[in-house]
Amino acid sequence: MNTKFAKIVLPAVLSIGTVGATALATTASAATTTTVKHAKTAAKKHAPVAKPAVSLSGTIVKAEATKYAFWFKVGTKTYRVSFTAKTSITGGTAASLVKGKNVTVKGVELGKTSSVIRATSITA
Repeated sequence: MNTKFAKIVLPAVLSIGTVGATALATTASAATTTTVKHAKTAAKKHAPVAKPAVSLSGTIVKAEATKYAFWFKVGTKTYRVSFTAKTSITGGTAASLVKGKNVTVKGVELGKTSSVIRATSITA
């Protein structure tokens, strides 16, 4: 009985196992390829849309000159303004942007809520 098992059953089991392992490797390879293609396609579909430039005038309600940011109110809406050391500031410096000062900000709105502005120039 042991010789029949060794001659007939054992080779059959090994060959079926090899076919299963090959099928599994092929399936895993195909799944990886599909995932990579999907990731590349998704990245191309969602390119950022450029927003138009804005020019707003209002009063500063909070300032953090060391972080290159301040908040100012235009009517009932409050905007957060971020700027850099290279941003053109007419009529003062970053240190002169203090609470209560009237300013005009030119820049681009960021984000979906349009309450954050990256300033290109500030008139104090």
